[in-house]
Amino acid sequence: MPDSRGIVAEPRWPDHWRGLAERMPPDPVLELAATRGFVLTAAELAGLGITRAAARTRTHHGTWTIAGHGYVAPTAAPTPRHAHALAATAAGRRRPADAISGRSGAVLHGLPLMGVPDVPRLTVRDESLGRVRPAAAGCFTGWLANDEITSWYGVAVATPSRTLVDLARHDRFDAIMAADAAVRLGMATPATIESALVRAVGWPGVRQAREVLALADPLAESPLESVTRLRLHDDGFPPPELQCWIGGYRVDLCWPRFRLVLEVDGRVKYTAVGLDDDVLWREKQREHIVRQHGYRVERVIAQDVFAGWPRTSAYLRPIFRLPRRVG
Repeated sequence: MPDSRGIVAEPRWPDHWRGLAERMPPDPVLELAATRGFVLTAAELAGLGITRAAARTRTHHGTWTIAGHGYVAPTAAPTPRHAHALAATAAGRRRPADAISGRSGAVLHGLPLMGVPDVPRLTVRDESLGRVRPAAAGCFTGWLANDEITSWYGVAVATPSRTLVDLARHDRFDAIMAADAAVRLGMATPATIESALVRAVGWPGVRQAREVLALADPLAESPLESVTRLRLHDDGFPPPELQCWIGGYRVDLCWPRFRLVLEVDGRVKYTAVGLDDDVLWREKQREHIVRQHGYRVERVIAQDVFAGWPRTSAYLRPIFRLPRRVG
């Protein structure tokens, strides 16, 4: 199972692309690329005076990126997520009748995921098409209305709300992480999510999507915290209060009735190599103050939430006076 390092999120994702699009002094190649998903064809490069040989040299040195068959990005791809974004926009340009969607759409919107998709994901935009067209690897049916499509630097992509519905139909962990981030950042609202859910009535997985997306909370501050909340919900724990203040300190998950605080990924703070001693002291002092206010403090890390969840759940259940799970 993944650990916290396997959760893909880029906190400065919009800044990266905005910096390329608005680079000063202006770069004619990037200026054009920023209107076409940051990927260009050989013909478009030639129109700017860039030969195939020059483009090959730059991709060889890693300053440019091969985005897909026939497309080059005039920028580096520093992470797998950046590389997938460029591959997805290249696929979107090859199939202008479709729109980037699902996990690829989440990548472009900068939403966290459990991992980078293996191939670009697109959805047909024409409701009259009843099946996936030939040779459409990663292309799904489940048509997109015009108002469910937005533009990411000139390439069609499903809106954040529609993206959340598609994620939630297929993967609950991806969905809760992305949904919490989207509502926190103002990319989606309960109303826009509900509208997307209504349009998906009757599709496979939509009931699951409705259940998961109902849990979206703008107060969730990390992907692992989001998954922890989903795990607790699935096992019948009472819902926690998020980002509570106790004794002047803010805690992740709190149940005042049970006098319990659950800190997510907290133990990493104690074991991180090279962590500043002052930071460690403040963290211990924070926990001491919370305990002084009558709260029990428990901590979970990624291993506890993923592979070790049955043991974690069994440990927490007596605190809430919940019966032991059978099986």
